[in-house]
Amino acid sequence: MILTALALRLQMLAPERAQVPPDYEQNIKDAVLQFGQDTPLVRTGTLNIVSGTASYALPGDFLALIDLPALYLHSGVINGAQGLIPASAGWEETWDAGGGQITFYPTPAYTLARTYRYAAGYELVSGDYLRLTEADARLVLLYGQYLVLSQQATPQAGGITEYAIGDEIVKRGDQATSLMKQAQGFLSEYQRAVRKRQGYGMMARYSTAEGSGVLWP
Repeated sequence: MILTALALRLQMLAPERAQVPPDYEQNIKDAVLQFGQDTPLVRTGTLNIVSGTASYALPGDFLALIDLPALYLHSGVINGAQGLIPASAGWEETWDAGGGQITFYPTPAYTLARTYRYAAGYELVSGDYLRLTEADARLVLLYGQYLVLSQQATPQAGGITEYAIGDEIVKRGDQATSLMKQAQGFLSEYQRAVRKRQGYGMMARYSTAEGSGVLWP
């Protein structure tokens, strides 16, 4: 899905209003970010661990670690997928994942390729959301309309004034209320659709403990 095309669709669904020119591309970016957090993809990656190096870059679409199989110490060796690795007595490993990288404690004294699973968002690559489908885009546009209408309503809520258009008297306070009502309608529709995507109310539960990864329903 091309960012500019999605922004154009959003502009058609939620046109500009006087005094409030929305940044449609930014609203699409914000909507895709929210959608990715609400319904993350599950992807796999490989960490090429090198002895003496503690930190490693994570993918650009990384949101949270789901599973990184632990290495176990037995009789002075780590039983890894690629064989036995000598280790000091009492060796135990933890890690922190976030900020674009994962850091191991203590610094690895082994060289090993380790596969992991992670929750991923929808990364923008050269102006294109490569993994965003048309079905996904429809939900993104619902949230995008919520964002745009909320922004359009805010300036109008500062004061209730009225003006005439022909024989009709228009109250800005009424306009703000109407826009917020529409915005909440789009938000509610988005949330209902997302709950279905999450498995009838089941959501990913992210652990905050070091090295424990994610509990996934």
